[in-house]
Amino acid sequence: MNSGKKLYKRIALVLSLGLIIVWVVLGTSASLAWFTDTSPTLRNIFHIQNFDLVVSHKTDDGTYEELDGQTKVFDDEALYEPGYVQVVYLKVENKGDKDFRYKTAVNVTNYTIATNVYGNRFNLQDYLRFGLVTADTESELMQKLADREAAKQEAELQLNNYTTDYSDLAAGGVKYMALIVRMPEEVGNEANYRLDVVPKVELGLIVNATQKAE
Repeated sequence: MNSGKKLYKRIALVLSLGLIIVWVVLGTSASLAWFTDTSPTLRNIFHIQNFDLVVSHKTDDGTYEELDGQTKVFDDEALYEPGYVQVVYLKVENKGDKDFRYKTAVNVTNYTIATNVYGNRFNLQDYLRFGLVTADTESELMQKLADREAAKQEAELQLNNYTTDYSDLAAGGVKYMALIVRMPEEVGNEANYRLDVVPKVELGLIVNATQKAE
């Protein structure tokens, strides 16, 4: 390993996963209704007709905690360096009595440009990779991400805006997801910052649902 890698400055990367749940309801008049959770006093449960969607993240003690618009589920104290991997586990629940279809989007909502050790400006998201893994059960999800190497293989996309296809979620049903972010081992001093400006990336998660046609 070259000396440049040994001198790599670990990045205290801000990966803020702010949840915005957006409902799309299509009626006979083809009207659209959008609802977002912008008040910190509101829970992420919206009742439109008999719809009831809840999105939660897995905490350190193994339980799931509902998200709101300000929730940070990535560890802001984590120090990213080549080879570092972080995984966030999510649960999507249909607690209503209406089936619906949903899709998930990951958006880069903000970023900070920094200067590397060569004096060149760089965007950290160009040097990060991510993946979004889904499963019908928690055990299936954990099998897919059995260890660090498995998680790395599921995170090959460049960190950027990304949207899944629609999936069905029956009334009372549950789906599981894992959001993975990593810095590849081969990243070198081109993403090693200097000066006082620390590179930063902020992520947003959007769950978009539509009622299934009857």
